[in-house]
Amino acid sequence: MGFRGVPEVLSAADMPIRRGHHLAIAAGRGAGVEAVYALAVEMDCDPETGLQALILVPTRDRAAEVVLAVQRAVGAASLRTGAARPRPDGTLDTGAIDVHCLVARPSLLLPEIRLGRLSLSDLRLLILDGVADLEDLDEWASVEPLLDSVGSEVKRVAVSRRVDDEFLELVQRQLPRGRRWPEGLFEEGKAPDPAEGGFPDRIAVGLGASEEERLSILVEALAERPGAIVRCRSESSIPTVRAALESVGLEVGVADGDGDLVTRTRESGRVGEPALAWFGLPLTLDALTGGAGRHAVAIVDPAHWPQLEILARRAGTSLQLIPGTLPTAGLDPLGRYRAQVRARIERGGTDAELLVLEPLVREFGTTRVATALSDLLRRSGGGDPTLRPWADVEAASRRGEPARPARTSVADRAAGGSAVAHPGTRGSWSRVFIGAGNRDSVRVGDLVGAITGETGIAGAQIGKIEIRGSFSLVEIDSQVVDRVIEKLNGTSIRGREVAVKPDRGG
Repeated sequence: MGFRGVPEVLSAADMPIRRGHHLAIAAGRGAGVEAVYALAVEMDCDPETGLQALILVPTRDRAAEVVLAVQRAVGAASLRTGAARPRPDGTLDTGAIDVHCLVARPSLLLPEIRLGRLSLSDLRLLILDGVADLEDLDEWASVEPLLDSVGSEVKRVAVSRRVDDEFLELVQRQLPRGRRWPEGLFEEGKAPDPAEGGFPDRIAVGLGASEEERLSILVEALAERPGAIVRCRSESSIPTVRAALESVGLEVGVADGDGDLVTRTRESGRVGEPALAWFGLPLTLDALTGGAGRHAVAIVDPAHWPQLEILARRAGTSLQLIPGTLPTAGLDPLGRYRAQVRARIERGGTDAELLVLEPLVREFGTTRVATALSDLLRRSGGGDPTLRPWADVEAASRRGEPARPARTSVADRAAGGSAVAHPGTRGSWSRVFIGAGNRDSVRVGDLVGAITGETGIAGAQIGKIEIRGSFSLVEIDSQVVDRVIEKLNGTSIRGREVAVKPDRGG
């Protein structure tokens, strides 16, 4: 899969997966979890049977990454991995599914499962890729009912970059007697001993969104050092790193035995006490070993920052961003993107554009038109070239973006008064009254499942949900609200026939 060695997460997961255990993993992107998924798919799937594995991901871009990585590993075993293909109306094209392992967003799968158009009768494996991201990006309302719909015999693997109460509760409920790794991150108050393992006292971190940016940061970081050991994440990056270091007058050799690059200045020829640099995220905790007190540098993709934080926590060391290495672009791309849009609004001169868009605004409303234009801009590359579609939106949500909707725990949702916020604004939603609430033990997942199952609308067309004593209020896309009321009225939710009508309350 392109790694120089076996990822630590794969070594830890190997035996539990082979023995059929559920598995909870604390890891971020870049840790090599795709190798774990590939091993689980190969262990549990039979080439002679149909769909047997689901991998639930938070975004379309993440689905493409997972499919590519897993298929590269399982293709030799005659197993097929593919991403779900949505139709123009947002529903899943179930007729195009001819794979053993399907990778998709849960909001795309749930309606098809509820309607019986996607069978899970042969399902053996269910993987949650990025639990924290599924929660933060409003996919969780579809995850809960989907998890409840599969049998207890289905093996579950859950991965999260954040070990919080939500993740621990999920592990307790959905992964009974499951194995946990690394165990120290699941045990409150347990901290590693920084004196053990020879880890650096502090790691300077440079963030670069492209390989060119990362090479530039690496060269600048090592230019003033008499010598350095450079550890590359992948074999393919070694020639590129060597060429970049040689271009600034450094002599580059190869360390005996491990293939790491060693640099020295041509003028003095001396190495001295070498610095330690990682070009790319280390795959194991042991790879951080370089001696306490030694100058250490890690040059990584911004998306890998959460995993680097996990490694640093386990090693008992700290991270410090290198000044001027794109911390704003890497850690808050959403803020910068919004600033660009705000500046364009304040500059004015867009009257001609208003005339062009007026028919669309009348048909769909300003919120939907603006959202579509923003999506087109970012995906076409017409905006900031360092702001990549979707991937950086995920990165920004990880950094505690203040505009992100507050989420509630599973316990809060079960207790009532809960609300799942929709990422859009409120102008294009209509509120619907549903005659079932807390007294009927109704949960958010029950409402989402009933609405999508009975009406066929996409999960993204359901907005804020408020569950009260004897009734619930649900925001529905105004374009489909009449269909929802017609199809849902008189159906049963939790065994109770419900009345559904437009909400007339204040």
